[in-house]
Order: sequence, then structure tokens, then C-alpha cells
Amino acid sequence: MSTMPPPRGSSLQVTLDSPGPSRQPSPPPPPPLPDPLLDEAEEDADRELFLRRQKEYTDLERSVEASAELLTSLASYLTTFQDNLGEVSGQIADLQARSDEIERELKGRRVILPPLNALLSDLIIPTSLVLTIRDTEPSANPQMWLQAIAELEDKMTAVKARGSKVKAARELESVVEALALKALHSLPPFLLTLIRPLRSVSKGLSTNLAVMQTSLLLKYQPFYAFLLRQSPRHAKMVERGYVNAARAYFETGIRRYARALGAIKARAPDKPDLIGSVSAEDLADVKKTPPGIKAMYDRLQFADLEGEGEASAVVLAYQADDVKFALPVEAVFRSLGLVVLDNASSEFTFIVRFFARPALARERPERVRSHESTPLDSPVLGPVSDTGRSRLSTRARRTPEPELKDAERIWHEVLDSGLESATSLFNACIATPPPAIPLLTMIRANDRLLSIAEGRGALPLVPFLTGWKMALWPLYRKAMDAHIESLKALANEAEGKGLAGVFGKGVKDAAVRAVAVRYAALFACVVALSDEAEEAMMFSSMTRLRAELTRLIQIQAGKIKDVPARHSFLSSIYEAVMHELVAGPGAPTHPRLQAELSFFRTREEEARRRIAAR
Repeated sequence: MSTMPPPRGSSLQVTLDSPGPSRQPSPPPPPPLPDPLLDEAEEDADRELFLRRQKEYTDLERSVEASAELLTSLASYLTTFQDNLGEVSGQIADLQARSDEIERELKGRRVILPPLNALLSDLIIPTSLVLTIRDTEPSANPQMWLQAIAELEDKMTAVKARGSKVKAARELESVVEALALKALHSLPPFLLTLIRPLRSVSKGLSTNLAVMQTSLLLKYQPFYAFLLRQSPRHAKMVERGYVNAARAYFETGIRRYARALGAIKARAPDKPDLIGSVSAEDLADVKKTPPGIKAMYDRLQFADLEGEGEASAVVLAYQADDVKFALPVEAVFRSLGLVVLDNASSEFTFIVRFFARPALARERPERVRSHESTPLDSPVLGPVSDTGRSRLSTRARRTPEPELKDAERIWHEVLDSGLESATSLFNACIATPPPAIPLLTMIRANDRLLSIAEGRGALPLVPFLTGWKMALWPLYRKAMDAHIESLKALANEAEGKGLAGVFGKGVKDAAVRAVAVRYAALFACVVALSDEAEEAMMFSSMTRLRAELTRLIQIQAGKIKDVPARHSFLSSIYEAVMHELVAGPGAPTHPRLQAELSFFRTREEEARRRIAAR
């Protein structure tokens, strides 16, 4: 009996229970058998579809084969590229190692490059430097020589410093020494040529020394500094040449000026003017200030060095040719002091700036490019005025003491002979001692000269001016003692003591009034010329003089029998003293003047009270 196949799409499932402790899963059922009728139809359809698309399948197969070949070629290329890439990677690693090695070498060379450049810069001598020193003279192109000398000295220092370690530096020593030797023989004659105009000053003093120092000598001071560093013997030659020429210049100039001032002073001699000696001029009009006192007030202006107007101007030598031109001794002393101060201080400033020992360390100059066309500015130096009123430069103020000693020595060699003429005129001025107030005026002017000299740093001039001061003070004290003695003698005469009292004609009231006014004028002048440091010494003499004046006034008043008239006389005398104290040149607020006014005001008020009491 045949079995019918199951319907299409169905499946026969048979479940078998396998014996055993566990059940195993059954295998999947077999695929259903194809339907023969359906498969043929589909096959035909597929065949027909295949035939229609045969060309496409053929092209696709070819494309697949081409892609396979391409993939095979690409795989081969990638394999080759991988091999090449490995080789390149190895080469890159080698190059990196080489680069690192080169970088280390470069760093090492960078480290030695600056000292190597410095060595080459120090050892290379420019052709222009050699040509400038070898083939030219300083007088032909001094500007070029200034720069050449500075660079030559730098080369000498560098070669000397490197000679012990660098063979090339030792080989250059002979070349540098030859150039230095040529410079040492060329520079002294050039500097002495600049000084030569001073040697003819005895024929007319036509050379302006200050202008020559500022515009020429200081401009070429580096030449002298080079000589002083490299060959002191050649520098000494230049120093001696300048000292001899400048000494003749100042000696002649100061001698002629002192002679002119002496002639002017001789035309206005001072007459004895003791306070106790009353002249007829003083008695002419007791209500007015005597002309002698007014002249004394006017002469106080010569104590001020910075005054204005013709009276305060420095006397010029040619003014002595006018036989009518005359000045008091204070004016002559003031002019002499100012001329000495200005010339001495400006000369010391120049000596310090020119002859001071140069510093070892200097700024490196610019390179010399050519001995024919290299532009070079001259060294910048502060100007020194013709009157020498400028202060010392910073360099001079900071100059060490040994260098100032050399400058002082040169200064004395230049000016001592000229200052002898100034001292001779000073001694002539005080040979016949002037009155007390002119002497005090000269002392004050000298104090201001001292102060300015110290401010300018003119060290060697300070002892010279101090000597003048030490000579003037004893004369002033002696003059004040003479005033005191003269007033004492007048009081004795008024009292009838001594020979003056026996043989004298007596003292008149007008004379006492004139003496009192002159005392007040003298006191006001001392106040105007007072100095706080010397007040005790100055006013001790005035205190003694006031004691004698008070005694004279009391003696003279005692001669008046009528009491009201006596006190009226005292009141008028005291009032005249106070009036002159206030009208004088002394500062009204000065403590000494206030104390003096208080002293006489008290006595004047006492006299008035006694007059009123009667």
C-alpha cells in the first residue's frame, strides 16, 4: 500500500523517546522535497532570465576577476610599501640622531663664538688705524688722531692682556709697540704747539688763556692722558711746557694789574678818622648827618661781591690811565680779590681736568674707518667761563686726594709768582692801616672770597685768602682800640684830667653831640658788617667804646648847673644817638641794634622824666 506524500509546505515530525536517564533533542527534519512540476517551471524561468542577463553576468564575472587581480596587485604594492616604509623609518631615525649631534655641536660653537669674536676684535688692527698713526701727524687731522689714539690704547691693553695665552697676541706686540712709539713722538710737539702762544704774553698779553684752555687744550686732553699712561716722561715734558708758559702769563698779568690798582689807590689816601677827633666839618651842622658818615655808609657796598652798578664793577687796568679816577682802599681790595679768585679758581679747575691722572677703564670708542674720512666729534667737556665762576666739574670733585695733590703742586708752580704781586699790593694797602670800618669791610669781602673759593673747590687758594684774613683782624682790633683811646682822651679832657685837661680849651657840647652821632654811625656799620660767628669779638670793642661815650656825656652834662637844662642836654644826645642808629645801614631787627636802642631809650626816658619832675 503506497503512502501519499505530505502536502507541500508541511513537514513530518516524528518524536522518539530515547531511553536513558535524559532526553536528547531530536535532529532537524529533512527539507521538503521539491515539487517536480514547480521546479521545472522555475528552472525554465530562471534559464530564460539567465539567458536574458547572460551578458551582464559575463561582464560581472569579468569585473570580479579584474577586481581580484587589482586586489592582488594592491596587496603586493602594500607589501612593498610596508617594506619601503620600514627602510624610511630607519633612515629617519638615523637622520634624527645626526641632527641631535649637529645641534650639540652648534650649541658648543655658539658658546665659544662670543669669546672668539672678542679675540678677533681685539687682535685685528684696522688698516685705517695703522695709516693714521704711521702716515699722518696730529696737526694734520687732530680729530682723526683723537679716535685713533683711543683705539690704539685699547689694542695695547688687549694685546698685553692676551699675550700670555694667545700666540697671535704675542706676535702683534711688536706692531702695537711701534705704533705707540710713533704716537709718543708725535703728540708732545703737537701739544706744545698749542701752548706756544702763551710764550709771547710778555709783549702784550694778547692771548686769552681761558679760551685757549677750553677750545684747544681740553679738547685734546686725551692726548695728554695717553702720554701720562704710556710714557710719564713725555707727559712731564708737556706739563713743564705749560707750567713755564702759564707762569709767565699770570706773573706778567697780575703784576701789571696790581701796579694799576696801586696807582688808583694812591689817589685816594685815607685820613686819620678817630671818633674822639672832631673836625670843623662835624660841627658845621649838628642837625644833619655829616658828609664823612655818609661816605662811610656808601663804602659799605664794597663788602658785597655781587653788587650792581658801576661802583661794584671790577676795576679794569686801563682805568688807571685816567688821573682823576680814584677809589677807596676797600674797592681796590675787592677788585684785587675778585681777579685773584676768578683766575686762580679757573686755573685750578683746568689743571684738575687736564692734568689729573686718567682712569684706567674707559668706554670703547667707535672703530676707525679711514684716516681720511672718519667723522669724530671731540670729547664733550663742560665750558669754563672767562671769569672762572663755574664750579668744578663732577670729575674734579670726585678726584682722589693723590691726584688733587698733583693738581695743587702744578697750581702753585703756575700762580705763586703772580700771587706775590697781589700780596705786595695787599701789604701796601695795609701798610698805613685804613680806618676801622674800611678794614671790617675788607674782612667781610675776604670772607665772601673764601666762601666762593671753597664752593668752587679751589683748594690751594683757601690758605692764601686765609692769610689775608689773619693779617686784617689784628689791624681792625688795633683800630678799634685807637677809637677807644681817643674817646677816653676826650672824656679826660672834658673832665680836666691830664695834660689835655690842663692845657686844652675844653670840650664843647656840639663836639659831644658829634661824637655821639659818630658812635651811632660806627655801631650801625658794625651791625651791617657783623657775622654771627664773630659777633662776640666785634661787639666787645663797641661795648668798651659805649662806656667811654656814656662817661663823656655824663661829664659834659655835669658841667651844666641848671638841672632841667642838664637833663634836656642828655635827652637830646640820647635822641640823636637813637636817630642815627635807626637811620644807619644796620638791620633794624638785628638783636644787637635792638639792645643798643633799648640802652639809650631807657636813659632818654629817664632824662625826660626828670625834666617833667622839675
